[in-house]
Amino acid sequence: MSLWGDSAINAFVNLTPSSPWALRVAEQWKGLPFGKYLQQSPPARKRALTGPHEPVSDSVWQRLPLFSSPKPEKRPYEQPWSLFLSRLPLDVRIIVYEMIIGGMHFHIESGTPQSRIFHIVCSRPEAIGEPNHLCHDLSSQRPSSAPRDDYKEASGLLPLLVTCRKVYSECIHILYSANTFQFTSNHAAFRLLKTMVPLHRLQSIRHFRMTMRVPHHPHMNTRSKRDWTALWDFFANVMPGLQSLHLKLLLLHDTQQQIIAADDIDGSCWIAPMITMANKAGHARDCKVEIVTGLETQDLSSVYKTAAKQLPVATDREVLQSACAVVHSRIRLSLGG
Repeated sequence: MSLWGDSAINAFVNLTPSSPWALRVAEQWKGLPFGKYLQQSPPARKRALTGPHEPVSDSVWQRLPLFSSPKPEKRPYEQPWSLFLSRLPLDVRIIVYEMIIGGMHFHIESGTPQSRIFHIVCSRPEAIGEPNHLCHDLSSQRPSSAPRDDYKEASGLLPLLVTCRKVYSECIHILYSANTFQFTSNHAAFRLLKTMVPLHRLQSIRHFRMTMRVPHHPHMNTRSKRDWTALWDFFANVMPGLQSLHLKLLLLHDTQQQIIAADDIDGSCWIAPMITMANKAGHARDCKVEIVTGLETQDLSSVYKTAAKQLPVATDREVLQSACAVVHSRIRLSLGG
């Protein structure tokens, strides 16, 4: 069952006179909330917003009329009259861009799955790790949707990015690579990542934090297993530039009880996709993957490395199983088990 299965489940709930009963029945067949977004194909842009800075970077074949694109590629003007662009070398301009649009934490929100996605720059980034971090009152303060509003909480980034094509081409990468993106809802995070941000920009994101609501056990049914595995494949393969991944899992009471009642070895199968991604990203770029349940934080890469040291002659599969059991035990204890 794929998206058609989701439509059938929703139709069953809507057509049943007793909605609470229908929701309980349908829950055992439903996947995880982000699954429908992960199955979508990324949008194709009608035209490229950026292009090569130097014509000589094109190949010989691209410069031949027979093999070139029928539509001329848009290139930024060199703008020799601009002292900033003509006098300062590119490496110095990059430093300036990083000082202006880098080093920030973005709280990205959306009221409903259909409403506008907005961001607010964190005013207390030094306290971003607090369990109940709060730096803005979103109920009374919402950023403006006007793209050129000149105050930081609204869109202090856009005035620079929309200055001209050359500036955009030089600094758009910094917007994604030099900032931390934090989400508090599944629909805001995966709508933005899967349907709005171009695929090649996702590869530039370095720091990602999210409070993820998990409505039922990740391995409750086949659809949930598929969605849970797809989530960690997405982090590993679609966002290969990640250097830190911090997920706080909000588990419902029934899910917590299932985890507490499960044996650490037999019940840890849902931990494997997380450990696998953390191990792969850790080897490739020293990425730190943290999972928070209750008030406890688990460093998945560290757990795997410890298990590998304790089992020097074990196979990779045995090390993975041992690391999964350790993480499951710690999660179970953090939930009161």
